[in-house]
Amino acid sequence: MKAAVVEHHGDAGSIKDVPVPQPGPHEVLVRVVAAGVNPIDWKRRERAQQRLPFVLGQDFAGVVSETGDRVQKYRNGERIFGIARDHGAFAEYTLVPEDGPGQPVAKIPDDVGDADAAAVPTAGLTALAGLEALGVGKDTTLLVLGATGGVGSFAVQMARDRGARVIAIARSANEGLARSLGADEFIGYDKDDVVASVRAAHPDGVDAILDLVDDADAIKRTGALLRDGGRIVSTIGAADVGWFANRNAVATNVVMLETPQGTHAGLRALLELIERGAIRVMIAGERPLAEAVAALEESKGGTVDGKLVITVN
Repeated sequence: MKAAVVEHHGDAGSIKDVPVPQPGPHEVLVRVVAAGVNPIDWKRRERAQQRLPFVLGQDFAGVVSETGDRVQKYRNGERIFGIARDHGAFAEYTLVPEDGPGQPVAKIPDDVGDADAAAVPTAGLTALAGLEALGVGKDTTLLVLGATGGVGSFAVQMARDRGARVIAIARSANEGLARSLGADEFIGYDKDDVVASVRAAHPDGVDAILDLVDDADAIKRTGALLRDGGRIVSTIGAADVGWFANRNAVATNVVMLETPQGTHAGLRALLELIERGAIRVMIAGERPLAEAVAALEESKGGTVDGKLVITVN
């Protein structure tokens, strides 16, 4: 089969012919139809501890091709989607456990397309986990930094669905997009001072901050916008929990696959939101498998709004 493979440290990856993986007793072989692109996909290439070689990508949507002899939940021909961390998703086939930690899968409803399903898992579950950690609900004032990216576009819509007041931070050119997602207020970071602008509009502070972009220093400045006892989440491990605690704020570094949302139940919750129209999947573009590595570079550039999807023939 064809797959986007990284063979050496420092290697960006290339399309190779590799053997089709064979399912064990509790595993499912999936013919991949579409695969979502996430920052974690290119970040894995840069990790010294990453085992080599490996197939790029992890979010997939496809059709069950073969099942292990002890698999009970899925049958050949069924459409499923999820996260294939061990075997990768930028390939003609991938292998996932029927029910295993860190690699949730679920069936795709007939009214959800393959590209939408492939774009959802990592970004959607991360947004869901972030909002849960922040306790976002009716009348919560939520600040979202990176509001029109993969995670941010889901988070804004989910927060709106929960009745929160959303302040979206993104490039000024994306104001229309952010407001279409449900943002009540918008600040363009490339034109305005975010901290000064939010403080002027909310002198008593905001209830919660979902920070998808700031490093360890910048998130402290952003965190100053919290009201006393407010909450802040970083999805890139930038929050100094002790530092925030000393300032009467609750900080959490969300690692999605270590949360209750990073599960089969989390995927089902995302499907429910999609099916009732509470969220829509923002697909920035589709690229063929042959262009998977180029798509990662596009993602790494940091200017993609929504999600890129790899299509596999």
